[in-house]
Amino acid sequence: MKNWIATFVIATAMSTSALSADCGEPPMDRPTIPDGATATQASIRAARDSVIAYSTKVDTYLQCMDRRATNVVPYLTKDQKVRWDEDLASIHEKRRDLQTKMNEAIRAYRNAIRKK
Repeated sequence: MKNWIATFVIATAMSTSALSADCGEPPMDRPTIPDGATATQASIRAARDSVIAYSTKVDTYLQCMDRRATNVVPYLTKDQKVRWDEDLASIHEKRRDLQTKMNEAIRAYRNAIRKK
């Protein structure tokens, strides 16, 4: 009996890590946004390119997790489903906030250029 329980625990741990490993970790390399009022054209362009690349990584991750949900979510408890949704929503919201901050920096940069 103890061997069966140990085997079950090991198999569960391995399958859990395998489930989460399919999509990898969520993108954590959020780019830094320069102050638009003092930024150079090159720094604004580099930041914009970094935000686009980061956003693409987030899209890829979220799409993977959506596909993964079809296999995993039916087996989650209600609390786990809520946590799953909250975690994915948080990733999306952080990306949206970053994009908004980038847009604000671009507007500030353009306004600073006009004033010169």
